[in-house]
Amino acid sequence: MIELPKYTVPTYNPRSAIPNERTDYTRRIPTGLSDKQLDRDRKIAMQLVKAFDTEDDMRVINLFRSKAHLLSNPRYWELMRSVWIGCGSTETSEIFRRLMRSGRPCRSWFMTPEDAKALDAMDFPVTVYRAYGNEDDPGISWTLDKAWCEDYAKRKGRKVKSRQVSRNEIFAYVTRRGEEEIIIL
Repeated sequence: MIELPKYTVPTYNPRSAIPNERTDYTRRIPTGLSDKQLDRDRKIAMQLVKAFDTEDDMRVINLFRSKAHLLSNPRYWELMRSVWIGCGSTETSEIFRRLMRSGRPCRSWFMTPEDAKALDAMDFPVTVYRAYGNEDDPGISWTLDKAWCEDYAKRKGRKVKSRQVSRNEIFAYVTRRGEEEIIIL
């Protein structure tokens, strides 16, 4: 397992996407945006939070897709990360693949600062693993943690495959879901 860098990032700011809440967002505050844009981003973030509580995954994804053009570039990537963590699956991988290939600036906001530092510190190539159900598996989520992948495959009745990847093949590294997830588009 990779040890994550230890440093503190503030989790509260009155102008954050959701004030007074510990969020799964990247915890960075965009600069240079108007108050109107920051308020719009906050409102869309709140709509997504409410949708997570009351809607199924596809409705959350569709809400994000319908509002994405209104988001600032940093919040587009940041909120997509949260939607991916909450709703990403093999079944939704094609939708996310298209979203993640967006040419919008600020792509680095998809990862937390800690995850970005950990990815930058890796020695490449790395071996990644994926639990899959069939040979035509369209999934984009791999992991560095072989034991985690084997356990997941056993629970879901899947097989495990592995491959070596270089840094330029990796879209993002995400540690949020209890695994060392590597997203490969």
